[in-house]
Amino acid sequence: MSSESDPAALIAAIYEAGMDFSLWPQTLARIAAAFGVSSASVARQGRTLSECWGFAVGIDPAMAGNYLEYYHSVDPIWQIAHSTPAGTIQTDSMVMPRGDLVRTEFFNDFLLPQQIEALLNAVVLVEVGRQSVVTLHGRRQFDEHHVALYGLLAPHLRRAVQINVKLARAEFLEVASVAALSRLDEGVLFVSRDATVVFANKAAEKFFATRDLRQSKGRLHGNSAAETANLHAVIAKCAEPGFRHGPGGLVSLSRAPGRSPLSLLVAPVPFRTPHQFIATLPMAIIFVDDPERSGKPDAVQLQEKFGMTPAEARFAIEILKGDGIQAAADRLSISRATARTHLARIFDKTGTRRQAELVGVLMSSKLSMG
Repeated sequence: MSSESDPAALIAAIYEAGMDFSLWPQTLARIAAAFGVSSASVARQGRTLSECWGFAVGIDPAMAGNYLEYYHSVDPIWQIAHSTPAGTIQTDSMVMPRGDLVRTEFFNDFLLPQQIEALLNAVVLVEVGRQSVVTLHGRRQFDEHHVALYGLLAPHLRRAVQINVKLARAEFLEVASVAALSRLDEGVLFVSRDATVVFANKAAEKFFATRDLRQSKGRLHGNSAAETANLHAVIAKCAEPGFRHGPGGLVSLSRAPGRSPLSLLVAPVPFRTPHQFIATLPMAIIFVDDPERSGKPDAVQLQEKFGMTPAEARFAIEILKGDGIQAAADRLSISRATARTHLARIFDKTGTRRQAELVGVLMSSKLSMG
């Protein structure tokens, strides 16, 4: 690298490109300048054109496109070194004799017109049949000194590309997950430990619009101080690190007189990354069930799936309304003792032990059957 370059600043720029893919062009330009060359590139090379992509700084964009469309297929460096492991630093002469390279179509028709006579590659990622490289293009041969210096940057280039890949996958999963959640008829919320709403799907947003669900300064709350305190306590419990694999809790939120209450199933979110790294990490997920809607399983479905009797299935549906055993018993005109017997048998048939678990199983059965 040139004496004017700052290695620490260059490494910082590499990691900034790892966090933001759009910064790679200016980072490549800084690396090229540090090595005294006019151009550099990032490329993924594979067996077919669809597996290849790349971009460069300091060369004609049309020529970069020509490489992907044609010259990749006649690139002798790629053909020889396609199985080189990640982390390898290599010049063109380390891959094939210089005398052989200068006689190739690739050298004479692609490299020379751009005043490129030497290549210095860092293999940064190897996948099945694909190899990604960061390449410096020189007008003179790279020597051992250049190789050694590039070797100091190579681990950082590898990690930056790995970060790009992980962020891209995370973004894809986020987009897919949000799209899937938005299609559910059931309200779904992610909330932080203090009950602040971090994400709400479309169904949940409708509850907010109709004031069936309420927020105060971004925090969920009920129609009374007692309801709010209970809701916040259940959410806080689910947010405790040691409670990540517990069953969560069932909360009932009242609505206007004459309307059935909303049933909120609050469950922990089992993140593998330590939550201390992200202050606003959503630690609880809430499923909102409206008993006035038809999103619940019916009695026949529960009988067929879990082997419930008709009486047990009717009681299970009443339990989904979220206002407790006694209210469910009263609506069915059965005694509390009979209700407890039904509940014990339903627990046994669904493999659950608590009402919160039961609600989750029953609602998921509706999704799987619907």
